[in-house]
Amino acid sequence: MRPLSRAYGAFRRLQLGNGGWQQHGGRGALASRRRVASSASSALSAHEGDRMVLTDAMALLYRSHFAFSHDHRLRTSGNRDTTVEFGFLSTVLSLLELSPHPTHFAVVFDASGKTFRHELYTGYKGQRPPAPEEIVNAVPVVQDLLRAMNITEIRVPGVEADDVIGTLARRAVEEEGMAVAVASPDKDFFQLLRPGVILLRPPKKNREDVNRYSLVPYSEDDFAIEWDGLRPEQFVDVLSLMGDSSDNVPGVPGIGPKMAIKLLHQFGSLDEVLRRADEAQPKRAATALATEDALAAARLSKQLVELRTDVDVPSTNLTLDSMRLRIPADGGRAAFDMLAELEFESHAKRLKNLWNMA
Repeated sequence: MRPLSRAYGAFRRLQLGNGGWQQHGGRGALASRRRVASSASSALSAHEGDRMVLTDAMALLYRSHFAFSHDHRLRTSGNRDTTVEFGFLSTVLSLLELSPHPTHFAVVFDASGKTFRHELYTGYKGQRPPAPEEIVNAVPVVQDLLRAMNITEIRVPGVEADDVIGTLARRAVEEEGMAVAVASPDKDFFQLLRPGVILLRPPKKNREDVNRYSLVPYSEDDFAIEWDGLRPEQFVDVLSLMGDSSDNVPGVPGIGPKMAIKLLHQFGSLDEVLRRADEAQPKRAATALATEDALAAARLSKQLVELRTDVDVPSTNLTLDSMRLRIPADGGRAAFDMLAELEFESHAKRLKNLWNMA
């Protein structure tokens, strides 16, 4: 029985079209519109149809952990708790099973320690409790599994996984003309949405047509519907004004989501909102923005929430071809040995199907 993995049929609504993934029905196209000069088109032709999945490891590990209550954990015959590993691998396999299959794949982990955001603001993510022991114990196991499956796993000390994913997504689209899907429930990735990039996110709670454990496509169009016509690049400014309690980003006291959206409709950008704060409507918005502390909080918040897409370290400068999916040199023997030890028989069958070994 695969209580998590059986939920991912919704992924198969992604179809290939015009050189990239697009949602069934044409919304959220990952088409071949590229920010490259026409003179470079011949250089991209070799990559036409290449599809990359970038996976936010820690977000999906947490999701796997909390998918089951304490009384419904998955255990081996030796009573080893494998819930997190099972759920995480179910997600990875479902992503590999996308139709058509991704050609490139990378799983990005957060490294331990602080980043430049902690230096900017000591309270950044300061409210978060330590990771549950089950997740901490699962990390080295899933990393070993990924290596055995010949899947690229990346961890950059001092750099958040979000910034690594942002950098790789930009490179894949701009340099190679790939279609990119970012698998994560993290709303910070909204700012990456553009031609060539979609997200794979949990469905909204009020959706009855998909299983709650699934990940579903989320496009620029979906963002515009959810955020009252704003553009994805404006999401940074929304968070700068309203703050983000999940990361302990302060924002401007007194400004919530609705007011932030109104201000951006009125002025277009955070810079204009702050420059013309005395003109803000309604009046309470102008009052909230009337102090230097409020303006400073908005500017600081933008530095905290804006993803970097220019991380320049060896891990982000890997050739994208090194992330191409290939059957391991050992034919998958190490991977199947690990799956047998974890008693993941259904996962082993799915992997054999993916590698045409069934």
